[in-house]
Amino acid sequence: MAAKSNQENERHYFELFRRIYPLPGQVKYGDKPDIIVDGERRLGIEVTNFYLERGELPESEQKQRKIREDILKKAQRIYMDKGGEYEISFSFNKEQPINNGQKLISKVVELIQRIGATRTRGISKYFLKDIPELDFVYINPNLYSDPEWRITQVYTGQIMSLPRLTEIIREKEDKAKNYRKCDAYWLLVVVDFIDSAQDQEIQVDGLKLSSDVYEKIIVYKTVSEHLLEL
Repeated sequence: MAAKSNQENERHYFELFRRIYPLPGQVKYGDKPDIIVDGERRLGIEVTNFYLERGELPESEQKQRKIREDILKKAQRIYMDKGGEYEISFSFNKEQPINNGQKLISKVVELIQRIGATRTRGISKYFLKDIPELDFVYINPNLYSDPEWRITQVYTGQIMSLPRLTEIIREKEDKAKNYRKCDAYWLLVVVDFIDSAQDQEIQVDGLKLSSDVYEKIIVYKTVSEHLLEL
């Protein structure tokens, strides 16, 4: 299945948002800004996602999760070619970004081959002391005809970063000069709870933000439908 385009994702999030937030007029999809609401006045709404870190950073979750997936895919192939048969779940340490993927592949394969059937279920931290990139490994004791190695990251309950939110707002303000003419503009900042690169607890206390462009800034967390208006 083809991945959704950025515009399709923006519309998906906006449709979720408008179910719980009354809008003052007729909604039309566009570009720059993403949404036009025609009512007593014309309102432009820009939609963006609240990633915990900038995506171009090598330590960002957006980059690291792709590296993890590639490492497990290659490590499992080596393991299975050598007669491996177990289905295994891995949790990676977000505080220890992966810098050398090839070296980590070798370490993971060596670990599983060494422990193998002697220690199914959860592996003690003792065996992971030389692999700081991992914080949990679970070897399924049941055998399957088509075993899978998977990533099972644990949510850490990260609190929303005010500096990061400010950075997102300023980046969008810089692009606002290309917006279609409207009477006012809003910024909808989406936190998709299912994405580990975004999921965070929305901070309420101590927030003091202003914008020369946006009349209203709304942080919206999907599923929980938590809204914060600034």
